Parts: sequence; C-alpha cells; structure tokens
Amino acid sequence: MHNMKKLVNTKWDPVKLHDWFNLAIIALLNVQNAYFIATGEGFSLFWSTTMLYFLFDTVFVGIYPQSVKSPVAILSHHLVTAVYMLIPYHYPQYQWCMAACMTVELNTWLLIARRVIGGRLIELSFYATWIVLRNLYYPYLIWAFYGEWRTETALCGSPWNPILITPFLQAFLSALNYHWTLQLVAKVLRPKGGKGARGGGGGKGALAAVADVHVDVRAVRDTAPKCS
Repeated sequence: MHNMKKLVNTKWDPVKLHDWFNLAIIALLNVQNAYFIATGEGFSLFWSTTMLYFLFDTVFVGIYPQSVKSPVAILSHHLVTAVYMLIPYHYPQYQWCMAACMTVELNTWLLIARRVIGGRLIELSFYATWIVLRNLYYPYLIWAFYGEWRTETALCGSPWNPILITPFLQAFLSALNYHWTLQLVAKVLRPKGGKGARGGGGGKGALAAVADVHVDVRAVRDTAPKCS
C-alpha cells in the first residue's frame, strides 16, 4: 500500500508521460491499421493491441486523472469503445469498419505531436488530416455503416441487429468533430487586441493565422474517438 501511494504521489509529469505514451502506442496502432488495410491480414494483433491500449490507458487515467482534462469522460469513452469493438471481433465481415474508424488516429497522433514535437510539416499535416478525416471521411462513414446495416438486416431478416447502432454512433462522433472544428474556426476568427478578425492579423495570411491558434490539444485529444 505504501509503494502504491508513493507511485501515485510521484514527481513525474503525468501529462507529458501520457503524451509520450500515446505518441508511441498510437504510432504502433497506425502501422498495424495500415498493414491490415493494405493486406487484409493482422487484424487479431491489431484488435488486441487496441484493446490493451484502452485497458492500460483506463488504468493510467484512473491513477493519474490530472493527465487528462476530463477523466470521467475519458474513462466512459474507453469503456464504451471497448464494448463497441466487440462487434468486429464477433463479426469478422465488419473488421473493415474498425479499420476505417481508426484512420482518425493518424490525426490524433499529429494532434499530440503538434504539441510535443512541433514543426511546420506536422502543423500542416495536422490541419490537412483534420479536414479530410474528421470533417469529410467520418460523415461519409455514416452512410457506409447505414448500408452495412441494411445488408445485415437482409441477411438476418430483422432490423434489430448489432449493426443498427453504428450509423447513430458515427453521426454522434461526426457531430463532435464538427463541434471541435467550429471551436477551432472561432479561435482563428476571434479579434485580437481589440481589432477585427480581418485587421488584427498584422498582415499574416490565413494559414499563418491558423498556425497561431492555441488549440487545447488535451481537450480534443482526450475526447477524440479511437474507434466509432
């Protein structure tokens, strides 16, 4: 008990530790996901690594709640996602759905790297993947999952099948992404120093203005879905 208390009260910076842990593990998940998408193989390892990541991160956030902005939301998210991952586990024909949703982890990795590592290439890649994956691809998956539900309904003869929940969850996650996008845009357009949004940039272009926005990385990262 004394050792556990000493571990909890350690001088480590839990935020930095959590950031670097996520950079390493999410990079691994992205590689495994890319391999599965390219070859159709390795899903079991990919699924197991993802599930272990959620379980470990749940324990870490439980011990160090200060490592994230909203620990209750994160723990709830991890629990729901872990349960949701049981669908591709028990229905192999929907493994591609998990892989499709997990592509957003490329943006999640860039989100953390933008804060921890920095650099213009990471900055530009972050915004590009944000638009492509969160604002375009995720909404498209609503329709794709709706089609999968219709197919499953025809096969099993009932609309009440596990795939029914996927379009609704995807719609929720897409709406959440647009909520974060509006917050990001609002910060870009927010007047600075009492000047208007157009006149307060000091001659900077739109891209430079976006690069200067201070995004609450932990807020977005910690609630961004790992898998819909």
